[in-house]
Amino acid sequence: MRVMKGEAASRTSFQRSAKGNVSIQETSTDGTFIIIQNTHRAKEELIGEWKLKRKIDGKKEIIYTFPHNFILKPGKSVKIVARGHGISSPPEQLIFDGEESFGLGSNVHTILYSRNGEERATLIQRSSQA
Repeated sequence: MRVMKGEAASRTSFQRSAKGNVSIQETSTDGTFIIIQNTHRAKEELIGEWKLKRKIDGKKEIIYTFPHNFILKPGKSVKIVARGHGISSPPEQLIFDGEESFGLGSNVHTILYSRNGEERATLIQRSSQA
């Protein structure tokens, strides 16, 4: 019997899309935060009651809802941090009290929905062993 020792390399790919000015800029690979950005230079975006849904490996779904009248200023971003990983500092940073992590997995879909349920932005993260 032969035992091989070494390191396994992993590869992560990201695929983003957005309908409109609000996009998912970044999701941390350790599940601690998600950053949403308003890409318009002059227009504010009312994203109050919008939902971030994060589906982990097709199983667990984690949902964050933005505060009622939350406005994302032009060219600005907001970081949503899982409980225990930061402090609330609106409008730059919000705390997701519902979970200690947005979850980890090899196939993670993060989708932003408007208050009427329309899909506005997606970020798909796929990890694989090389």
